[in-house]
Amino acid sequence: MPNPIPLGVFGYPAGHILSPVLHNGAAEALGVDYHYLAYEVRPEQIGEAVRGAQSMGFRGLTITIPHKVAVTEFVDEMSEDARLMGAVNTLVFEEDGRIVGHNTDGIGWLRFVEETTGEYPKGKRCLVLGAGGAARAIAVKIAQCGAEHLEIRNRTAEKAAELARFVEESIPGAKASGGGLENLQEAAAGCGLIVNTTSQGMWGDAEREAASPIPEDAIPESAICSDAVYIPPDTAFLKAAERRGAKTVRGTGWLVYQGAASWKLWTGTDMPTDLVMQKLLDALDKRIKGED
Repeated sequence: MPNPIPLGVFGYPAGHILSPVLHNGAAEALGVDYHYLAYEVRPEQIGEAVRGAQSMGFRGLTITIPHKVAVTEFVDEMSEDARLMGAVNTLVFEEDGRIVGHNTDGIGWLRFVEETTGEYPKGKRCLVLGAGGAARAIAVKIAQCGAEHLEIRNRTAEKAAELARFVEESIPGAKASGGGLENLQEAAAGCGLIVNTTSQGMWGDAEREAASPIPEDAIPESAICSDAVYIPPDTAFLKAAERRGAKTVRGTGWLVYQGAASWKLWTGTDMPTDLVMQKLLDALDKRIKGED
């Protein structure tokens, strides 16, 4: 019996990574012969590890923290999104020997927002909280969609302003500005979309978990509120948005849908996202309860 086609994720550390739940769940549900494992790869070994995976017949890899930028040195080609986002989260080992880098963070997020809300960033005033790698992926995708204006706010104001300048220079017709975390009420006024990419609300620290990145009364009732944090699935920010009557988009969907986009690149098949989502929620529940 032939061995399963290997897939995997490279990160450091790797013990917390949940993507095997997604991809092995998809393989089982679809009855396809792929097997996905998490590998702990030190930063100085990422190039050697990528070449080793290619030599061993891997179909592809997920690339996560801290390797998303460094791995760009070891690809032969990059997709347009990967180039604009300056980072790679998916590698495809092509049959002709090329290593192609993709970034599915932005498209995965966008597809889940559309599916959850039936709405699209085009024509909306948008606010992104944070200015790291996730913020850059979302900012690029929002601008590509034709948002009316993109406001980026971050603890370090210059980092937000730098990302806003990059968006305006890279995406034709994009309008963006950046600043610090002061006056968020003013920044959010009239926004149709607010996205949190900070760690505020994340499980593991009681004070952080209870925190929202924006005051509740600053959230417009008509806004879509999306959170990158996926543990817990219902963050303080999303709970506040629900109380305001806003539409909410969980980080769990972002995780599943970026994984689904990677899965499609590797296998050519559609991930059964509803089934995989339930497997992820079950795994998160066990982790929060200390059962994993």
